[in-house]
Amino acid sequence: MSSYATAPESVFDQIRSNFLQKYKSNIEKELYHPKDVERIKANSNWLRAFYKHSIDDSDKTVEMIHDVLKWRKDFDCNSLLIPGKLPVPEELFKKGALFRRNEDNQCNPLLHFVIKTHKKDQFPAEQIQRFIAFFFEKNYKFNTEDPIVLLLDMADTGYSNLDMDLIKFIVTCLKTYYPGLIDYMIIFQMPFIFNAAWKIIKNWLPPQAIKLIKFVDKKSIKELVHESQLFVHMGGTC
Repeated sequence: MSSYATAPESVFDQIRSNFLQKYKSNIEKELYHPKDVERIKANSNWLRAFYKHSIDDSDKTVEMIHDVLKWRKDFDCNSLLIPGKLPVPEELFKKGALFRRNEDNQCNPLLHFVIKTHKKDQFPAEQIQRFIAFFFEKNYKFNTEDPIVLLLDMADTGYSNLDMDLIKFIVTCLKTYYPGLIDYMIIFQMPFIFNAAWKIIKNWLPPQAIKLIKFVDKKSIKELVHESQLFVHMGGTC
């Protein structure tokens, strides 16, 4: 079995062919967005991302493609980035909860999620999910070559900021719906009161995903991100 990084183009040609044949009726019924079907037909780099997340299993890759394209159609992902049209109320963007700024030591862009800005039920769950998906979609390159780092800034957070439904949505997006989006995740200053929640979250993750999560404080985060790329409250200088 070839690894995702060294697999020849013939592997992805076969995966593509198997998907298009197995789910031909779904395609004809437009159960997937036509734009995503075209990506499958034309973009072997996206197939490589699916293959990697399926642990180099061609059959599982085909099923994952189906699951992701079905979700993308149901969630209407291709409408998230329509120029001049926000997918959620502007107020959500003004909170400053999610933004892309600076890079880690490997030059991967950092997508910050400031957890203290979020309180469960402050906005409808669907709006929050689409808000997060907007940033994932905006930063997704449909390959494995241009990942980002998701930085969960948990400084000054408490129980009022804990939203297990939202966390489960984020985990599902990263585990399934956006293969190749992140290189790893940084969790900055998680309060000990969230330890019980973390034990639950771990059960949602495969072992290989758990290895990609880095818990850090002001000192250890500098092993991943230079202080010039960190905010002052994280021990940085920017």
